[in-house]
Order: sequence, then structure tokens, then C-alpha cells
Amino acid sequence: MPFLELEGKPDLENNPRELVGDVVVGSGSQATWRLSGSDLAARHFRIAVGSGGAQVTPASPQNVVVLNGEQVPTDGSPLASGDIVAAGQARFVFLSDLKAKRPTPVLEMPDAHLIDVTNKKGYTLRRRVVQIGREIGCSIVLKDPTVSRFHADVRAEGGQFVLYAMGSSGTKVNGEPAVVPRLLREGDQIQMGDTTFTFSAQTMPPGIRAVQFEDHEDDAFSRKNTQLAQRAVTMEHGKYAKSQKKALPVVPIAVAAGVLLIVVVLFLVFRHH
Repeated sequence: MPFLELEGKPDLENNPRELVGDVVVGSGSQATWRLSGSDLAARHFRIAVGSGGAQVTPASPQNVVVLNGEQVPTDGSPLASGDIVAAGQARFVFLSDLKAKRPTPVLEMPDAHLIDVTNKKGYTLRRRVVQIGREIGCSIVLKDPTVSRFHADVRAEGGQFVLYAMGSSGTKVNGEPAVVPRLLREGDQIQMGDTTFTFSAQTMPPGIRAVQFEDHEDDAFSRKNTQLAQRAVTMEHGKYAKSQKKALPVVPIAVAAGVLLIVVVLFLVFRHH
């Protein structure tokens, strides 16, 4: 009988987990094997065991599952004993039986970079989530009106780096639209507006300046653009800042009050007559 073992959790109940029929792994109540704190979707992936063997399949096209370093397609991949299945921040080992050989655990992810060759800048991906966009709060701020405020995320998951396209203005990888989360590979060209990044896990090339994300948080140009855009959106929806509340017209109110007073006086005079 095959098993699925969650690495690094020897004291976890039912770990390794015996695989019978279909087993759904995730963080939600509908998961067969429910795991919290591992950055998993509610129903992240499914392992089906049958007479022909076992297969792993993402529960949704939006869920990234990595098998031995490669992204699992939406229609699934077959499993063999010793295979590594990674998802979120968790790493699993598929075992044909409890005595099967385990692979060596991976202690940490290697450094990887996004390199902007045109501007000779390189960004090391040391955060779990790196936000890219026009908004000043993003990890990488792009001064480009064609880029969305929150355009894309690069997330460390499954022991790899995954691109999530967030903005409506489009992101391309190697010339193809990124419509679902995509595992980044060495040399991938990521286009966002007028900027193209090269993904690399190699040493930063000569002539490329390493840039810390914090360097962008005081960018006055990007800050000004973002504030103006937010103000325009606010006004379009009829919302006003506290200092810009609509003042009621004083003169028309005074005239109306005077007319009302005259009408009341005339009514009282004619009533007595």
C-alpha cells in the first residue's frame, strides 16, 4: 500500500498518510488530509491510487504543484516511489511502502533573481512574496502607466518560484500570456509593460547593480503618480476627503427661509381677519 509522507513533521498524526482511493490534500475542511500552516489551498492537490498506479493532479488550474522540480500539468502526472511532491511551503514524499528509500531533504531554496538588463538592475528574491506593480507599496515599483498598480507576484512555493499575473494589463513569459500561475525556469523572459525581467538562479551578471526592494519605497515620482490616480478614482465615485466635503449653498438657504417666514406671517394675518 502506498503512502504520502510530509517532510519535517515526524510527530504529526497519520504521517505518513496511507493512500487509499482518492486523497485530497489541502487546508480546508473538505480535504481528506487537512494540513494548516503550509500555505496550501483549501483543496490543493489530489492523489488517485488505482490498479494502474498513482497519479497526482492539481485540484484547480490556479494551484501550483511541483513534482521533482517540474510543474504538474492540469491533467496530472504519474507517481513513482521516492518522488517529491511540493506544494505551498510543504514537501511530500510518495512511498510505495513504509520501508521505501527516502530522498535527501532540501534544507533551503537557492537564491534567484529578476534581472532588468535595460536598466542594469537585479533584484534578489529573498521574500516569500514579491509584489510588482505601479503602487508605491510594491516590492518592485515600475514607473509605467501601462502597468497595473498590483501587476504580478513572484512567490516562493513548492521549492521553486512561481509567477502569478494579477493585473488586467497583461503579463507575458517568453512572449506568451501568463493566464495561470507559472513555474519560472532559468532564462525566462517576463514582460510587464515596457519592462522585461530575466529570471535566473545564477550569479548576478557583471554590470548589473543589485537593488534592495526598500530603495523603491521613497520614490517620489511613483508616489505622486499613485496618489493622483487614487484621488481621481475617489472623485469619480462621488467620495470626498474630509477636507473636501461639499459645502451646502448658504444664499439659497437664506432666501428660502425668508420666503417661508413671509408666508407664515401672511397666513396668520389673514386668519385673524
